Amino acid sequence: MPVWQEASDRQKIEKLHDKVIDLYRLLHGPAIRSLVEQLQSHRAMDEKEAADVQTIIRVCMEHPDILSATCEAGHVTGSALIVHPASGNVLLNRHKTFNRWMQFGGHAEAEYEPWRVALREAREESQLIQLSFCSDFVHSGVPVPFDVDVHEIAYSRGRPNHLHLDVRYLLQTDQPDSAKASTESHTVTWFARPELNQLDLEPNVRRMITKAGVAFRTLDN
Repeated sequence: MPVWQEASDRQKIEKLHDKVIDLYRLLHGPAIRSLVEQLQSHRAMDEKEAADVQTIIRVCMEHPDILSATCEAGHVTGSALIVHPASGNVLLNRHKTFNRWMQFGGHAEAEYEPWRVALREAREESQLIQLSFCSDFVHSGVPVPFDVDVHEIAYSRGRPNHLHLDVRYLLQTDQPDSAKASTESHTVTWFARPELNQLDLEPNVRRMITKAGVAFRTLDN
């Protein structure tokens, strides 16, 4: 590339882009490598989840800025299923945007690790402060993915179609009565297994509930 003063506008933009990507690689690289390693040993429950695991690994390797919401290809999101182990009940929220029963989660803010995103979002959206990760999905003191799902977000507000690479975690609480809806939800509700079976849930949400039934045997009652 010629010296900066002699470079064309296009060359300057390309150079700045490269510098920004290098910065993302420096800041986010360790977190991305850790996530990829976790996903490489993740046991998928069905073909859809297995394919989504490979998609997340591939996109993470291709885009050093994949943890940023500005990445045009998509970005990693963090979410969590919340369970009350003593009763086996599962907490879901009726999300205002999607108007469906679903887990808690959202975009990264200042976090690099998706488990931090999932914990923050779960606390914000459920108002439950006392939350902890299920020990079955904590390795060497670090929470690992409980489930993963990839879905496409349609064009909106000038932003092209892009992927949400959702990395999910399993959280538990012993203070279920403290749950309250945030401004993002119509309501939050604890459901017992018979009630869960009657809900019109997305297949990936029902898959998480099935997995939770293995981790917390009381869900099978």
